[in-house]
Amino acid sequence: IKQFVSLLKDEAVYEFFVHLVPFKDIEKDDLWLANMERVAMDCFKNEGPEVSIESIELGEFQEILQRKIESQKNAFKWLNWKLFSKEKMQFQRVLRANGLPNNRDGFKILVEKVDNRLNLEHNLSKLSNYPWLKDIPQAFSEVDLQAWFYYQKKALNAKQIFGRQRNFKEYFNVPQLDYPELKKKVETLIRIMDDLPANKKRWLNYLLPGQINQLVNTPERLHEYKSSLKREFENLCQYDGLKQSFTNHERAVVEKIYEEWQPDKHSTVEEFFKNSLKLTWIDHIETKYPVLRMVSSLKLDDLQREYQDLIKQKRSLSQETLMLRLREKIYHDVKYNRLNNMISYRDLKHQVGKKKRIWPIRKLLSHFDHELFKLVPCWLASPESVSAITPMRQLFDLVIFDEASQCFAEKGIPAMYRAKQVVVTGDSKQLNPNDLYQIRWQEEDEEHLDLEIDSLLDLASKYLDQVQLQGHYRSKSLDLISFSNRHFYGNKLRMLPDYEVINEGAPAIEYTKVEGVWENSINQNEAMEVVLLVQKLLNDHPEKSIGVVTFNVQQQQFISERIEERLAQAEMLVPDSLIVKNIENVQGDEKDIIIFSLGYAPDKNGKFNMNFGSLNVAGGENRLNVAITRAREKVHIVSSILPSDLNVGSSKNLGPKLFKDYLQYAWDISNKSYRPPLPENHEYPSSWYLKSRLTAEMQHKPELIFEESLPFADLTVRNDKGYLGLILTDDNLYHQSISVKDSHVYIPLILFAKGWRFQGIFSRQFWMNQNDVIEQIERFAVKEDSSKTPQ
Repeated sequence: IKQFVSLLKDEAVYEFFVHLVPFKDIEKDDLWLANMERVAMDCFKNEGPEVSIESIELGEFQEILQRKIESQKNAFKWLNWKLFSKEKMQFQRVLRANGLPNNRDGFKILVEKVDNRLNLEHNLSKLSNYPWLKDIPQAFSEVDLQAWFYYQKKALNAKQIFGRQRNFKEYFNVPQLDYPELKKKVETLIRIMDDLPANKKRWLNYLLPGQINQLVNTPERLHEYKSSLKREFENLCQYDGLKQSFTNHERAVVEKIYEEWQPDKHSTVEEFFKNSLKLTWIDHIETKYPVLRMVSSLKLDDLQREYQDLIKQKRSLSQETLMLRLREKIYHDVKYNRLNNMISYRDLKHQVGKKKRIWPIRKLLSHFDHELFKLVPCWLASPESVSAITPMRQLFDLVIFDEASQCFAEKGIPAMYRAKQVVVTGDSKQLNPNDLYQIRWQEEDEEHLDLEIDSLLDLASKYLDQVQLQGHYRSKSLDLISFSNRHFYGNKLRMLPDYEVINEGAPAIEYTKVEGVWENSINQNEAMEVVLLVQKLLNDHPEKSIGVVTFNVQQQQFISERIEERLAQAEMLVPDSLIVKNIENVQGDEKDIIIFSLGYAPDKNGKFNMNFGSLNVAGGENRLNVAITRAREKVHIVSSILPSDLNVGSSKNLGPKLFKDYLQYAWDISNKSYRPPLPENHEYPSSWYLKSRLTAEMQHKPELIFEESLPFADLTVRNDKGYLGLILTDDNLYHQSISVKDSHVYIPLILFAKGWRFQGIFSRQFWMNQNDVIEQIERFAVKEDSSKTPQ
């Protein structure tokens, strides 16, 4: 405002200013006016403009000069000009008016002055085209013109200041004020404002700049501020005490936070501060370890592909190396006699080649264990066979027990004594050893707790380190393993279905309801439905292996006999791959298609007996788990009952309850009303995860659906026809991988083997360049490559 007053000290400037006020959009014309001043004042340089000729005569005189120039080019024209021209007198008069001699030099100067005059006239006429310019000089005085430009620029500057001041026009109605009145009002305002800087400095000790502005704009809030001060006085005192305790760098950090914090963008100051710390830490750690930035470059993809190729090479080389070492081991330290005949395996060859007085295997191993283990390093036998044929000493470098849950501890321990190292594998959620038809030795006084343990797996779990295998590769569909994963394995199994199977959309479990009758532990109607189904599957899919599982022995025998009869009548051979077993002895088998015959049904009087055989006993649920996990591709349930027919609330054991749950699960899948549960993320809000950010960003593509619909991928991409591919991020699934090799090698290779297309996205890529990531996902989604060319 003081600058505004200083500009209007001259009343002439004020007059120009008043003339400028009504006009808009002239704030940027000061450069144009300065340029016009420079061009106009250039006309006064050197000889300056000619000023004796009237403006209306200037054009005529310019023609006289042109004819004067033309006469000098021809002697006759020059004599005519010299002796007879009437224009010569006017030309000489102008020369004398400008004090110029009548010679060549005088003529040259006059031409220059006329040109300057013409340029000046042109520039002054341009100025007259702008109505906001007042009193444009019509005389050709350099001083007057320069003064006019001076006052006009001052007025324009004042107009710009005037336009930038908020509410200035409301308090000063300039067109209605004369110069003395405006000057008096502005000077009064300046006097009022002289104390404001000092007052504001004092106010800032207690109020924020925003609060001061609020009080200025809304004075009625003063009462609210006073009440708040009384209410929060003690808190303010504590705040001041805390602020005084800050060190210099702490105070600088707090001031920086409040300077950068924007309430509309950041939830709280605390979260903003924590986020700033994290960003600073990221910058520090990436500066210290530049390799971390590799995630956002193509280098990581190159390393991952190289790693995968090396793993494949290692697998191939390991097999070749193993076979080579086995062959070398056979001929290592081979001994020859002086006739160059090999004697190392001579006696062993004699014993295994003779026709009578043949040694038993135990005696053969006792005498030739060194030679035999060189020739046959890997032996496959039951624990009882190992105890029967091998001496009681450490013969094997490694003994591996498979299906140890079904092995009695006392049968496995002797085999352990033959080993330097032992690996015990098994599934505690499957069948335990069954001593129904076996005699076991039991001491009368069993004091040691280990004597109460039946299976070798349970005994080993008390003393050995345990490793949980998480990969499940048998089932081609999630439907076949999801129930067991949830109820038996705590959702720890990683399930990956086949791409083509999941896109077919057909349910992996089909529930067929028949009207059967339970009679003499047999359900004939149900059995015949199973027989017809077996025949149909053998005709339609002869390449598929089939297994029939029943829940009691009588139903098993009945179905087995009917299948043989039916296929014989149809002149069909019973395939070797076909099995018919009950729930007790199906462990260890796996087939492409499994058919369940439940058998349970009301009797001929309509009474339904809730007796489920071995499922009722303690641990019966393990039998169910074994049965429902035998199929690779498909399960058919042939049943005379529905899940709602079962009343198992009074059952003491878990078997019948899980049996009903499984039937309901199978019914829902068969009717396409089941959706697999997704992993729960409770550690952070959903918006924290990269998959949520990507889903929100991809909403602009309605023809594609980006969602979290499968438990083995962060996001799936699909359209109305089926799944197109997977999006893998560095959210929870990535961090749940057991190793770097697992997440960057094994998972991609398995996805490739299962036919899935997939795209990996890391948070740093999205953080560094969000648009590039979105474009990358769009290219992946619309790519027309088939599943045989995964990315």
